[in-house]
Amino acid sequence: MPLHVTKYERRDSADRNDLGIAALESCRAARETPGVTSSRFYWINTDEVAIITDAEPGAWGQGSGNTPLPRTVKALFALANLAKNTSTETWADARAGSETYKISES
Repeated sequence: MPLHVTKYERRDSADRNDLGIAALESCRAARETPGVTSSRFYWINTDEVAIITDAEPGAWGQGSGNTPLPRTVKALFALANLAKNTSTETWADARAGSETYKISES
């Protein structure tokens, strides 16, 4: 399953505790989405957090085709008020990467 890794850098006016709470709420909201198996956040340093969401292919993230739940949208906007999104990546697992490579050889 792909991992969705998103990094946020704290805005100068934002409280670190508030950022942590907003990141936690974002993870809790993500876990309510069908197909999401886990979502956790980690402190990268004193001003940055990363949210790692594990989901079935097509269940999460931009381009998935799924309409986000209202709680998820609310949590993401609350997080955006406190921190700037600096990176969004989707990491494919070994099997998906191998299958993609095999398709390229066709």
